[in-house]
Amino acid sequence: MIETIRVYIADISALKETSVFERFLGQVPEYRQKKAMSFKFPKGKMQSLGVGLLLQMACRDAGFDGADNHIAYGENGKPYLVDFPDVHFNLSHSGERVMCVISPFEVGCDVEMIKGDRGKLAERFFKPEESAWIKHFETLDAQSEAFYRLWTLKECYMKVTGRGLSLMPDMFALHMDENENVSLFHDGDRPEYSFREIDLHDGYRYAYCIKNECKNAPQEVRCMNLKSLL
Repeated sequence: MIETIRVYIADISALKETSVFERFLGQVPEYRQKKAMSFKFPKGKMQSLGVGLLLQMACRDAGFDGADNHIAYGENGKPYLVDFPDVHFNLSHSGERVMCVISPFEVGCDVEMIKGDRGKLAERFFKPEESAWIKHFETLDAQSEAFYRLWTLKECYMKVTGRGLSLMPDMFALHMDENENVSLFHDGDRPEYSFREIDLHDGYRYAYCIKNECKNAPQEVRCMNLKSLL
């Protein structure tokens, strides 16, 4: 059904306005409305509605409507499309950003807001060689960027496998070569997984991992502010 990997990224800050939130809420299916409103705090409501809007957009671009009506969940909570087994997607959110990737290959994606020094977290959750890679950068800002780069990449792999948090980030290693290419080592070399990163220089890191990719599969990235869609 689709041959191109499509990445959708949106700034959802406009959803802080009640009128904007309510207008977009009316555009998604009842299931997504209930899911968004089930969150206690405004940020959770905004993020749930935001990823729902992106998934709706992605599915329409892929040629079908009613995305939420087709969703089921795997053993560890990874969503998939029951009626479209050849179409894969994944969702992520952080702060005021939401992300959706729809793909002909199995996919996991992640977005993370860069929040500062996370050296202690790296020592706790990363392999020693990964922590060393972070520390080789000279400034704290660069080390923070490196940490979140690794964190998003690890989250992507954890999600594409369908294992989620049952696969802890210190159970596998990522290696960056001199050309910034990413290699995965998990019970040996795992070349069937490939990684792509998107840097919008907006205080967030974006990445996704795909399994059994055809070489150099085309990618389209669409970035938007939700308010521009009104």
